[in-house]
Amino acid sequence: MKNNNYTFFASQDSNGNKILTIVKGKLNKELVNDIGPVNDPAFEPVANQLKSIIDHAGFY
Repeated sequence: MKNNNYTFFASQDSNGNKILTIVKGKLNKELVNDIGPVNDPAFEPVANQLKSIIDHAGFY
């Protein structure tokens, strides 16, 4: 799924672990190496929406 300059990636393993990644621009090694948690309190409302989406979606 692509939307302009955004690419969406999703995966789910056999244990029910899931990942949802949204990349603006091009995915590269620098982005992957610098990945980390988002701790900005202003992001919390968006994070709650994303949690609901990932809890209810199956990525196969």
